[in-house]
Amino acid sequence: MNPTHDDLADPAPAATCPICSGAARYDFSGRDLMFDLHRRHDYCRCVACDCIFQQPMPDAATIAGFYPPHYDIYEEEKASRPPSRVKKAVLSHRFGYRHLAGGPVDALLARLAAPFVDLDPPPFIPGGQLLDVGCGNGRFLAAMRALGWTVQGVEFSPDGVRACHKAALPVHHGDLPSARFADDRFDVITVRHVIEHIPEPQAFVAEITRILKPGGRLIMETPNSDALGRAWLSANWFANEIPRHLFLYNPRNLELLLACHGLVPDRLRLGTTPKIFLNSLDYILRNRSKPSKKIRWRRTLARAYVWLAQRSGRGDVIHAECRKPTPAAALNCAAGC
Repeated sequence: MNPTHDDLADPAPAATCPICSGAARYDFSGRDLMFDLHRRHDYCRCVACDCIFQQPMPDAATIAGFYPPHYDIYEEEKASRPPSRVKKAVLSHRFGYRHLAGGPVDALLARLAAPFVDLDPPPFIPGGQLLDVGCGNGRFLAAMRALGWTVQGVEFSPDGVRACHKAALPVHHGDLPSARFADDRFDVITVRHVIEHIPEPQAFVAEITRILKPGGRLIMETPNSDALGRAWLSANWFANEIPRHLFLYNPRNLELLLACHGLVPDRLRLGTTPKIFLNSLDYILRNRSKPSKKIRWRRTLARAYVWLAQRSGRGDVIHAECRKPTPAAALNCAAGC
């Protein structure tokens, strides 16, 4: 294939980091492997905080074109099953969902089952308000509503909003600022695999901080640019998701971004599942065979990768939780400083 004009263009020029204002230099180039498009997209890396970002940053119209109608996270899914008795017991006794409580047997069941049940919901607040930013088809919102939360979503995709409204979920169509939520409204805000799509992360986190109640919790997930898989697979790492991922964060610069707006870190962990590794294999093979998830030896290889990534502390996904300080806590901090 002959090189295109984009292939021959100079790499991205040096830029200023949107997170720490440090100097950033060209880091790598890649193309859209999900939809097999050949236009090149360039990324810079900050020499101070290691944040990676697309340069030049595309405008809103260009970003909208990165999401074709068949971008499959917006497809309707079957409704989630109600939690089993075991999960209800764990939710009740470990996460404060007392309205799901059973009898004394369930308390024992929760203690025995907790290490083996994959649950990590926000601790329950009676009457609590939960906002999911970038709620997609609303599956998470529906699950949280079923557990007793008063829910609200924000989603920019018409297909995603349509799926949410079909499930009678209150979802604003547009970006977060256009929803015009009141100050200090939400007890919990979840931002899962969204921050990497946002062209102005400082303004985005400032808006989240404004609408989060004092003492409220922000739960955020995003790919980890320090992941073992990214070091091994480079541009073929599925979670690069070029060009839709405008930023790639690591734990340090993500916490720096949140701290810029006074948010106090509560918990940070790294997670890994076989999916990212298997999809990366499909990129490497250019989908010339069956999907990797349907081939046994590749699934075995992916499980080995998950173990190694976790053992090395270089998982694919950052899970960060932080709080907006209460006025009293902010005063105490100021006095201590």
